[in-house]
Amino acid sequence: MSFCRRPWIASQILLNEELSKETERVIISKLGKMKAAGLDALMIWSDRPESSQRIVRICRENGVSPYLWYPVLADAPVKFETLPFEVVKILEQGESQILDSQRSGGEEFEFLCPNKARTTGDFLKTFKETLETADFSGVFLDRIRFPSPANGLADILTCFCETCTRESKNVTEKFRYEIQGLLNSLAVSDGKDKAMAAISNTIEAASQFLSFRKASVAKLVSEYVSLARNRDLDVGIDLFTPALSDFVSQDYSALARHVDWIKPMVYCKTMGPAGLPMELLSLGKIIQRINGRLSEEEILWILEELTGLSLPRSFKNLIYEGIDLGNFRLEIDRAIYRAKDSKTRIFAGFEAVDFPPICTVDSADIRRYLELSTEMDLGGIVLSWDIRRIPDENIEAVGGFFERGY
Repeated sequence: MSFCRRPWIASQILLNEELSKETERVIISKLGKMKAAGLDALMIWSDRPESSQRIVRICRENGVSPYLWYPVLADAPVKFETLPFEVVKILEQGESQILDSQRSGGEEFEFLCPNKARTTGDFLKTFKETLETADFSGVFLDRIRFPSPANGLADILTCFCETCTRESKNVTEKFRYEIQGLLNSLAVSDGKDKAMAAISNTIEAASQFLSFRKASVAKLVSEYVSLARNRDLDVGIDLFTPALSDFVSQDYSALARHVDWIKPMVYCKTMGPAGLPMELLSLGKIIQRINGRLSEEEILWILEELTGLSLPRSFKNLIYEGIDLGNFRLEIDRAIYRAKDSKTRIFAGFEAVDFPPICTVDSADIRRYLELSTEMDLGGIVLSWDIRRIPDENIEAVGGFFERGY
């Protein structure tokens, strides 16, 4: 039997509904069980200050450090109309893979342009005011990106607002006129090799556009981090796993310079935004709609070439089985490498919930995630993404793993 050093353990809670007595009872019970399993910190997302304050007190009473979990560029808890700040699209809206069950929970995934958001101090003012509502130990910034494949093709290829045109010195405007030709090239490609070449040409043509987007995200993040630093708070960020981070313009190296730790969302079993199965399926369906002659197997081969991941051979398997957990280690290694020039720590983020149809993992999956995390000697793990949906057997698997070894 091997014994392992217990890492820093965190989890998350998203509570936009009223904090009823029954909900509070459930949170207290679940938090107590997770504390017994080694929980150190809880990231709290709520658009109700009174709810955040109560959960913070519950955390303090249980010896758990409360963090503010704050969405920056989608579902931000502001009290003013955000429509004028949304990303500007130039293509017709395609199919979105985001499930109604997620939207019903208060997450709309309508993304704001980071450059337009920086033109007003109102977003930062709301963040500052939120920091002051409770005794937080740290901040966990989320939604610091452009829209993902799950939002659809029109959302991926953004933003073309006047602010972006001006700040990019017309880089966005130049790419605007190239998009349709690049998409047409993919549409007429015969076979996977030519389709892959067309996609590679598109990525190369978009290099300046994508670099501008990455710089835009990093600049905005630095302003939020600065406010958190003024309160001497620990700062972590939620990032897409490295295989997908370029699609949403998250630059690990640039962002690592500003924060204490990064949680790569290496969700191998999640059919929701940021989950590898959903995002890969969304990319696959986008390619399929552009070029209907490509088979699912050919498209999945293309996605393997783009991401370096090991994928199943059909969309159905991707939906119902997810991707092999062996990809988890690859992605964490990539994250560590990308952040190597900073002192930023990489804390593995993996799903621990029973949340059908979006995600269901069992105790065997949890143990496998923990084994891989321990082999890499990571300093922290984040059990994602809502403690109320983490089954007791998964919590017990975490506690038992570090108590008994593996």
